[in-house]
Amino acid sequence: MKSFILVLCSQKFCSKNLFSLSSFVFIPLILVLFSFINNPSTRYNLDFFTAHNQFYLSDSGYLSNTGDDEFWSPKAYAARLAVADDVLGISIASYGHVKAQLNVLDAPDKEKDFSRYDHVVEAGVKISSGLLLVYNYPDSKVALKAIVTPGTYRVRVYSYGLTNVNPDEDEGVDHYKINLWKDNNTQRKVLKQFEKEE
Repeated sequence: MKSFILVLCSQKFCSKNLFSLSSFVFIPLILVLFSFINNPSTRYNLDFFTAHNQFYLSDSGYLSNTGDDEFWSPKAYAARLAVADDVLGISIASYGHVKAQLNVLDAPDKEKDFSRYDHVVEAGVKISSGLLLVYNYPDSKVALKAIVTPGTYRVRVYSYGLTNVNPDEDEGVDHYKINLWKDNNTQRKVLKQFEKEE
């Protein structure tokens, strides 16, 4: 009877130690993997085709109506950025070819010298699902899926090469840099306005 109890105790001891060992090994490994996935300095190069001088950035499960008149309002067209709760519409100079860089930052964008850019605008978007999408218009073909920490993000769009671009042609020299970081401010703000020469 004593030997049976000893066997049971040793089995419990082994089970506890195995559980502790697996926790010690696997939990840090999982945390490392998640920190890699949510790398705050991640950079994505975007090169895809859209139409009608626009593309979109949104939460994977966005519910806002981009067809609403208030979305692409005259103010949104002037700002070159349409804003809703969980989706942004980004205006481009050329009709179809998007050439951009998207950066997920771990701190607010500190760039203050906008002299190299034609237009700079920012706003906020909720990425509640933790999956950010970039896609074209009008068929919503996804150009990028990026895993981010769920929450509200400030998104700043830098546009350059806008001068002398024909808006009816697919190709142009226009390029875009998109920086986003965690921030609860969702108000649209134009930091530098592009004024097209007549």
